[in-house]
Amino acid sequence: MKKLYIDASLPFRWGPHPPVGIPRVETALVRQALRWRASPVGFFIVDAHGLGRMLGEAELRYLKRLVEGELPQVVGEAERPYLARLWKVLSILRDAPFDFGREFDRVAAIFVSGSEKRRGIKFQLSKTAIRVFKAAKSCLRARRTETKDPLKDDSAICFLSSASVHEIAAKKLAGNIGCRIFTIMHDLIPIDFPHFVGPHHARGFVRNTAWQLENSDLLVCVSKYTAGRVRCHARASNPDRVPEVAVASPGAFLKEGLADRLTRPERQNPSRKFVLYCSTIEIRKNHILLLKVWHRLLPVLGDRLPTLVFCGRWGWMYDELVAFMEANPQLRDRVQFRSNLADRQLAELYRDAEFSVYPSAVEGWGLGAAECLDFGLPVLISDAPSLAEATQGLMPTLPAHDVEAWCAAVAKACTDPGWLAELRATIASRYRPIRERDFFTTIVGLAALDCSDPGPMIRRPRRPATRTVSRAGDLVAEQPAFRRAEP
Repeated sequence: MKKLYIDASLPFRWGPHPPVGIPRVETALVRQALRWRASPVGFFIVDAHGLGRMLGEAELRYLKRLVEGELPQVVGEAERPYLARLWKVLSILRDAPFDFGREFDRVAAIFVSGSEKRRGIKFQLSKTAIRVFKAAKSCLRARRTETKDPLKDDSAICFLSSASVHEIAAKKLAGNIGCRIFTIMHDLIPIDFPHFVGPHHARGFVRNTAWQLENSDLLVCVSKYTAGRVRCHARASNPDRVPEVAVASPGAFLKEGLADRLTRPERQNPSRKFVLYCSTIEIRKNHILLLKVWHRLLPVLGDRLPTLVFCGRWGWMYDELVAFMEANPQLRDRVQFRSNLADRQLAELYRDAEFSVYPSAVEGWGLGAAECLDFGLPVLISDAPSLAEATQGLMPTLPAHDVEAWCAAVAKACTDPGWLAELRATIASRYRPIRERDFFTTIVGLAALDCSDPGPMIRRPRRPATRTVSRAGDLVAEQPAFRRAEP
């Protein structure tokens, strides 16, 4: 019988602040694995040397509290003094049984300094103080005892997180891996659209993807669109070594995670009208199109044009957006930027908005669009193929760069309440949420079916993707329905 091991490196490195995007998806996977009782699951992390290490009991208890959102988080509290916020961050670091990653340092520095754009002396000093504290704690920590490395176990099936793929690929470690590996492919955007990311990130992504194609037995893609791109890229890279590719759509998970904690299901302030776009603020997300739309519609609609709320952390390559705002000061009262929000605050925005917009140029899935439908919120989406998948073909679709089409659709949504009511009714009657549990059992079922092998372990290069699979029930008794990626 093969044993399933789940890599918890990403939530550990992300730390106690609300996960977004890829971390939200992989955190949901770990959370459901911790809750799962169908068969034993082991948990491990990949350390800074690219080696696997099983978690101890204290780390497992901390991990459970972390993914369940039970720990203090670095969000809000803007009214508290600087030193009070810094002390909170240092206390979180002190109590953790491991070191968080660099993204936590940056988010914590934003929390302490109040600099949402990750710039300025106050932000840099806060980040430096956090990293000095982490370094001192690491020096004082007792040496860990050696534990089993499940990556070397030829009878194991291991899920590798995106964080660990990056760590192992960067150190070019593969020779010591004996287990069956499956990973989640969220997108190939830095390969297909390198102009949307920084060159350093693109180079690292190319390296990581090449490692996944060479060393994974199964690539679980978050959408049919991503699966198609992964299969094409794999065949072009090495036609003799194409891993198995399957699809497991992740849903949204925000509302489900807050189901027991949302105390006000009704809209908080019906008279406050705003339109929501929830995503990282970066060039690929196409915020500039919405600014142009609001700029054109403001003199036409006047007070009937709601405030546009951009909700998300600042990413990269947003200079055009900032320049447009500076050149058009009349938009300052009509456009708001919200960052560093707790999950409850984000849920309230979804609940209170008139409608949402999602004009992203390209997506691997479209988590923010799926979150809209989870809350019954109509969303106008771009024609990025995966967004239609995420919204199950139920929402109006517009060309990503057609300003005129977006002006017409936004104007209609602002002035035709009957149309918005029809869209809400469509969501209520036809939208089918994907639950965390279903997402997890689908992935586990795929791993059992595609990674079980009655024969001896075949070292790299591994068997081709077309093969006979047997003993599918060795890992799980319950086999959910799943979708193969279409050729």
